[in-house]
Amino acid sequence: MSFSICLLQTIAFLDLLAVGLIVPLVPGHVRKMGANHIYVGLLGSIYAGFQLGSGPLIGSLSDLKGRKAILMMTLLICALAYTIIELTPSIAMILVIRAVLGLFKQTQMLTKALVPDYEKNEQKQSGIYGKMAAISGAGITLGPVIGGHIAEDNPENGFTFIAVVVGFCFIFNAGLAYFLPKTSSKKRSKGKSSKNTAPSKNIIHSFIGNIKQSVIELYKVKWSEYWDIFLFKALIGFAMGVYYSNYSLYLKTQYQLTPKYVGYVISFQGVIGSISSFFIGYINNFYTHDIDYSLRNFHVFVLLSVSLSGLIVSYNVFTYIIWLVPLAIGNAIGRLVTLEMILKRSHGDHRGTLIGASNSVRSLSGVIAPMVAGFIGEYFGVAYVIYASFCSTILGLALSYQYRYKQLKID
Repeated sequence: MSFSICLLQTIAFLDLLAVGLIVPLVPGHVRKMGANHIYVGLLGSIYAGFQLGSGPLIGSLSDLKGRKAILMMTLLICALAYTIIELTPSIAMILVIRAVLGLFKQTQMLTKALVPDYEKNEQKQSGIYGKMAAISGAGITLGPVIGGHIAEDNPENGFTFIAVVVGFCFIFNAGLAYFLPKTSSKKRSKGKSSKNTAPSKNIIHSFIGNIKQSVIELYKVKWSEYWDIFLFKALIGFAMGVYYSNYSLYLKTQYQLTPKYVGYVISFQGVIGSISSFFIGYINNFYTHDIDYSLRNFHVFVLLSVSLSGLIVSYNVFTYIIWLVPLAIGNAIGRLVTLEMILKRSHGDHRGTLIGASNSVRSLSGVIAPMVAGFIGEYFGVAYVIYASFCSTILGLALSYQYRYKQLKID
């Protein structure tokens, strides 16, 4: 494995470790400042909403200006934003900062887009994506545990200390990104090159010009060629979003678990997902003839549908945990399969744009799923929320079977 790939994996790990340290503590910090539950809910919705539009925009900007440069820029902005969260006494300012983070927190997308720049072998890329997901998954699993212990042991200054550490992590990540080899940005026509390379009158004009170029780049992508992959991504994202929106409450009401044991169950599922991602390269060895990933995509929806049906009929917490294993495996592999389907169809020029759009689909699910889960929980009961996830995977199962059958006929 090359030095560049190791750097990307380290950046991905530290990114989610830092996020895991501070994000679970932000709602409690805002509540201490006097915010109500509406503001706490807005923290997540604002972030997901801005992620929805920023994914393709940052992706296309990275295609134009170079992924390494954009990665460093976004990391430094995130370092500043997370540090300011602790310093500001204003709840409104924290909401603004969450919007800024929603715009620029695209580290995972950019590191994935950089992989093909340093590893040209498509078969090896699959294994790298799996290991990267596993390593970053370990970060998001460890972060909340470490952050929770620090905040509990230091109730007065714990959040301040964590905010400083998180800011340092992002600055350190930007330093690691600096040592990545240069990647070529998209070539422009000669007619435009003189205009684009001329010194801008000011930073604002330069920024606006880059945004315009990014928007133009979005129009160049043939989106109709990717709608089915984005649909599969949306169905998985919605199913898991609804499920996780109600996860802790479901375990508390159905099985009377305390928060400590709920945390253990969450960590267990995270570990299973990380292990599955790590071994994605070995799993792909069983699908050597599945060139278009249609069979793997179908099997993912089979696994998710079966595991959710098992969770619905579980009669105690032990059978529930057993059914979590295939759910975690299906969710982890499903994210990677849809990513590989996009990369397989793309031709490199719009790779950042497409991966950004894929992340935006997930963000859209992150905006809609909590509202659907809340509506069902309010009017039908907490136990019925999981049925929305099950319906989403059943629809995905039918569509993925149709897609697989269509590909077989073409072959």
